[in-house]
Amino acid sequence: MTSCAADSIYLNGKVVTVDSKDSIVEALAVKDGKILATGSNAEIQELAGGPTEVVDLAGKTVLPGINDSHTHAAMYGASRPPLTLALGYPAVKSIADIKEMVRARAAEIRPGEWIRGNGWDYGYLEECLADRSRALTRWDLDEAAPDNPVFLVDFSQHRLVANSRALELAGITGDTTTEPGSEIVKDPATGEPTGMLVELPAQGLLMRAVPLFTREEKRAAIVSAMESMNARGITSLTEGALGSGGITFQGGMLGSECISVYNDLHNEAALSLRVNILYLFGTYGAISPEDFRESIPIVGIHSGFGDEWLQIGGIKLFADGIPQTKTAWMREDYPDGGNGGLVMPGATAEERCRALADMVAFAHKNGFQCAIHVVGDRAIECCVDAFIEAQAQDGRRLRHYLVHCDMITEADIRRLAENGIGVSTQPILKWVFSDDIDALVGIERSERQFPLRSLLDAGVHVSLSSDTPVTLPDWLQGVEAAVLRKSKASGTVRGPQQRIRVEEAIRGYTMGGAWQDHMERLKGSLEPGKLGDFCVLDQDILSVPVDDIHAITTVGTVVGGNIVYDAGLRR
Repeated sequence: MTSCAADSIYLNGKVVTVDSKDSIVEALAVKDGKILATGSNAEIQELAGGPTEVVDLAGKTVLPGINDSHTHAAMYGASRPPLTLALGYPAVKSIADIKEMVRARAAEIRPGEWIRGNGWDYGYLEECLADRSRALTRWDLDEAAPDNPVFLVDFSQHRLVANSRALELAGITGDTTTEPGSEIVKDPATGEPTGMLVELPAQGLLMRAVPLFTREEKRAAIVSAMESMNARGITSLTEGALGSGGITFQGGMLGSECISVYNDLHNEAALSLRVNILYLFGTYGAISPEDFRESIPIVGIHSGFGDEWLQIGGIKLFADGIPQTKTAWMREDYPDGGNGGLVMPGATAEERCRALADMVAFAHKNGFQCAIHVVGDRAIECCVDAFIEAQAQDGRRLRHYLVHCDMITEADIRRLAENGIGVSTQPILKWVFSDDIDALVGIERSERQFPLRSLLDAGVHVSLSSDTPVTLPDWLQGVEAAVLRKSKASGTVRGPQQRIRVEEAIRGYTMGGAWQDHMERLKGSLEPGKLGDFCVLDQDILSVPVDDIHAITTVGTVVGGNIVYDAGLRR
């Protein structure tokens, strides 16, 4: 008995296995980092021997480890104190609050040192809510820190505002231009930049002047992010964009060196979760087909390079922007005009769609799974066309997928299902900015945003995620949002017909990500032979009132059989 005894057993719980039958059992056993068995207390106790650790769950609930299938963990770690001012709601409720935090930071450092901030949101700033024409500007920040360069990124990561000193160091003037699909916002009367830079190419003009974080700071940020995610029950994640295209973005937190840091941590057996990386070519993914044809063959790898702890999962591309900046490409105009466009090279919409299709086809031919940031319904159609064309030329199903996929039509949902194309989406975003979206795209389109019910009913492979640091990596709030579709600010329900069940949301945060990672045989459910990754909750997520799911606490997280977070698991 001793030689085959479990390394650890967990008894007296509610173990939600997320297997094909949605089985629920009392206990589980782990050996050599994998699930040895699940079953009744009596069955699992039979697997104990002299060295077996016995953990009494005392009625707590166990779920498979959460897989955050689209996040920017390295950037999340660096987007918080001490490296960056945290400007999110509810800590920040006004432009006055932002100015005070910047002023306080300037008083702590030397003149000339950079001040970074992250997380402000027009939807929660009192001055902007009172006057829709009011915007955060360089002059606000000049008042707070005239002698320090300052840049503050909004919650979406698609806008930032910089002060005059920062613009000067970057050489951004009234004559500076940027690529189509991005904008240097300028005062209509004077033509001078207001400090607002919209979308990644415009932001990149400023980022080239910002000092990069050191390797030690990057490592500290990644370790901090892993610890934060473990505390929420997360055992796997997809880094949504790391590579040569992000070297200067956010101090290098989307750059290739972060891959190297992850590699170091893996070699040192210091990873506390499993990391799947999407490689980022070009400037934030805005790269031409010609660049793709030159760069991909010399990389020497394809999707799946790595192991169960650290792998290159695919390539990240950007198709369009977001509704908040009117850069998501929509069939119908926004209420106040404009309909966005693709962030691809080309003089016409047709040329840009062709460029995207050529890039996807070349990546597919070279064995790379593609994940495309896409939001608007017209852009989604273009991406689906590209995936179907690539698969027609080369019959492999590499599990390409759309990231976000806010405004997808029923016709394109059917095409996703028919062609094995997945979706990684973020129900928590609907909770965060639903009220804002009502005004930005109109009530009818807001009702259709993130159509989870339609996607699941059609048979699309759906994984759920946070897009951290756009939001916190709070999957419990994500489950609640998917089930209720209420807004954070007003509690308004939008699109109740797109609600899904708690069990479906849990599957999206577990098996959904496992499928996306090509690892559904190794993780995503608690079954014998699978990895010993799970989290323990203080309440039963299947029976608490849905409005209270966000208040559930993670008391323990186990990765590969090892407890990496303990807040009352061992009593």
